[in-house]
Amino acid sequence: MTRHALTPFEARWLAEATRLREAHVGPLEDAAANRAARAAGGDLEARLCHRALALDIDKGGLRQRLVDWSQQARWAGMVIAILAVLAGTSLGASVLGDGQRPVNVVWALGGLLGIHSLTLIAWFAGLALPGLGHGSLAGRLWLSVTQWLGRRHGDAWLPEAGLSIARRGRMVPAWLGRLSHGMWLLTLTSALITLLVMLSTRRYDFTWETTILSRDVFVGLVDGLGALPRVFGLSMPNADMVMRAAGPDPATGDRQVWSLWLISALILYGVIPRAMLWLWCSWRWRTFTEGFRLDVEEPGHARLARALMPASEGAIVTDAAPGSLPQFRTGHVEHHAGARQLGVALELGPDLTWPPEHWPPTQLGGRLDSRDERRETLDQLSTHPVHRLLVAIDTRLSPDRGSRALMAELSRYTDVMAVWMRGHGARADLWREVLLELGIAETDLFVDENEARQWLEADDE
Repeated sequence: MTRHALTPFEARWLAEATRLREAHVGPLEDAAANRAARAAGGDLEARLCHRALALDIDKGGLRQRLVDWSQQARWAGMVIAILAVLAGTSLGASVLGDGQRPVNVVWALGGLLGIHSLTLIAWFAGLALPGLGHGSLAGRLWLSVTQWLGRRHGDAWLPEAGLSIARRGRMVPAWLGRLSHGMWLLTLTSALITLLVMLSTRRYDFTWETTILSRDVFVGLVDGLGALPRVFGLSMPNADMVMRAAGPDPATGDRQVWSLWLISALILYGVIPRAMLWLWCSWRWRTFTEGFRLDVEEPGHARLARALMPASEGAIVTDAAPGSLPQFRTGHVEHHAGARQLGVALELGPDLTWPPEHWPPTQLGGRLDSRDERRETLDQLSTHPVHRLLVAIDTRLSPDRGSRALMAELSRYTDVMAVWMRGHGARADLWREVLLELGIAETDLFVDENEARQWLEADDE
């Protein structure tokens, strides 16, 4: 699995995706994951994140899928960005034409800013009236593509979790607005560059035409759109220039002024507003993700509080003490030609390698984390007992009643049994006390890997 250091927000996103998955498909086998989360410590939110990560490692779950999905989402965003650049280039070229005919300034301005203005109004309407939707066309397109990729690869919980997080914080407009405004920024910037290149290399005349509107309408339109550029000291068309542009022979001396009017309108009413909104949405989303916290009162998270935050945490035993200890029994397996050595791992943390490197595979069994894994191992041992049995444990976890009972059950199918105490945890002394009380000899408790292996490979008669 590709290693990827998750950010705090990604870790919480993973926990939220795990909650949604369990809400739909049912709780996962999480005994080992819960133990790893308790061993990691922290508050309930931190343990929920550790549990989601431990479930991922044990079950091949969502961590790598989050990495893969994020990569796919970036590729989808890049495709949309490329399409935006191509659309902007085509737009800039189409509004000017080939230079053989005068450019209709009204059609040119409408082509450059028309759809942009409509989508911008729709976005602001969605911001003010959430019931109308968030109005982000490019964002909805990107989300639809990533959700389709998620369903295709079985990772639909990831975009669903992202959307759930954004909705909870009312951040959907900011989340998807980054994509929408970014796409439009690329489109308008590409159109601007195309205009500058074409106006620099070709000669264009400018005109306007009408059948039913008066000339005063166009004078007012040009003057109104030129008001903001004039604030920055730019020369804009006056009424005489507007009238000349409507004549049969547009004045050649007005070309630069009309070009500047068209370019300044694109910059001031298109590029700059989209750039500012993109920066604002990016800042809002980054601020939200840095401060986002899981809602531990959510039913899917709240049900785990008892398992992850036990009231008796820190005691020798995490479960209530039974009336009597399980009975430990060894030395009763009959020697026969098939007797052998076997090593198994009991709820090791995800950072403790099993099987160990360079150990003979014939001497090693699996991990005893889930109920099914334990039952399968006990069934095999009941039909094929072993001479020596080594159990590797994680001393960072607290010994509980289930662990003691399992060790007592394992002792029924071996002549001699030893424990390899791994993890260098603070509960090593507690484990040692419980194991000695259970009946395992002090000489059969190992901390060093070489000593544990030598014991397992010993060939005593």
